[in-house]
Order: sequence, then structure tokens, then C-alpha cells
Amino acid sequence: MSAEQRRPSDGASANGRASKPPSQKPPSPNRTMLIAAVAVFAIVAVSMAGGALFFAKEQPLPQATPVPNLLGEVVTLKQADHVQTAAQLDIVAGQAPAGGPHFAQPERPGIFTAPVEDGRAIHSLEHGIVWITYRADLIAPADLEVLRQVAAAHPGDVLLSPRPANSGPASIVSWGRRLNLTAPISMMAVESFVVANVNKSPEPGVR
Repeated sequence: MSAEQRRPSDGASANGRASKPPSQKPPSPNRTMLIAAVAVFAIVAVSMAGGALFFAKEQPLPQATPVPNLLGEVVTLKQADHVQTAAQLDIVAGQAPAGGPHFAQPERPGIFTAPVEDGRAIHSLEHGIVWITYRADLIAPADLEVLRQVAAAHPGDVLLSPRPANSGPASIVSWGRRLNLTAPISMMAVESFVVANVNKSPEPGVR
């Protein structure tokens, strides 16, 4: 018999016995636990992501606090340039000015018993101050007291002074806005104007 005839067939050893397939070791407990942990983590992560997406879709975005509307009539203003004389100001007869050209030096806020220069008060308006003016010969003592109380409640933001050039008993102005007041003067109306219009100006908060 030739050597080729004596070669064992596939699946048999040289001595005629069937060969055993290589043994396969069962997965170790540590590997099994690792696979299970990874699977659980993946499930939890997907669930959390889905929940977060649902929450983001369902929850409305917070609404921004609306800015209060400015009060008083709109006053058309000329360029806010620094000028040297009162003749260069933009003054409407009988009306307290609400902006425009002004002097280089602003007036400080506070309660004045004597008139202040229009040019300086206008500069104060540019800085966000509210200017309350009145005609001393037309306003009732009770109404003047209302103006004083409001001005005293806002010492850093309100300028109160008599203005003989006014045509009415009282007028309150901020930059670009004017409210002429009639008797009896409402404290709520004056207070609301101050709160809504203070620092609504080209240079707010400058003092």
C-alpha cells in the first residue's frame, strides 16, 4: 500500500481514532457582567435622552419681562447738540422742553424753589432724569404738594422746579415725552410717568 493510501481521512487521527474538535471555553463571569452592564447603561442613556427631548418640547420657554410703554405725548426733537445760548434751544412757547439742543452742564436732580435754566434741565433729560415743572401762580398748594412728594420719593431721578414760561399749572417731561397736568393732579399719574419714563434716554443713568 502506498503512503498516499495510508494517509488518514479527514476527521481521523493517524492511529485511526476520530480527532476531537478544539474545546471552547465558556465566557468568564467577569466578561458576562461587563457586557450586561454596558447594555443596561446604553438603555438608560437612550431613555434619559428621550425624556430630556420630550421635556424640552413640552416645557414653554420663559417669557421675557415686557418693557413698560413710555407715557405722555411724543415730542419731536432736534439734534441733541451742545449750545451756548438760550436762543439756540428748541423751545415751544408755553411748553416745558423735552429734549433737543442743550447746555454742556446738566442740572442735578432735586427739589428747587427757583427756576432752573432750560438748557441745563434738557441735558438732565438726556441722562434719563424726569423733569417736573409748574407755574407757581397757577398751581394749587395741594397739587404742588403732590409733585413734591413724588420728587422726594425719587431723589436721584427727578428734577422739580417752577417754570414761569409754562402755560398750564404743571407739566412733566422726560426725553422725547411730555404730559401736561391739570387740577386736581393725580399722584398716580405723576408716579406712573416717572417709573415708566426714567432712564429712557440717549444717556441713561448718568448722574
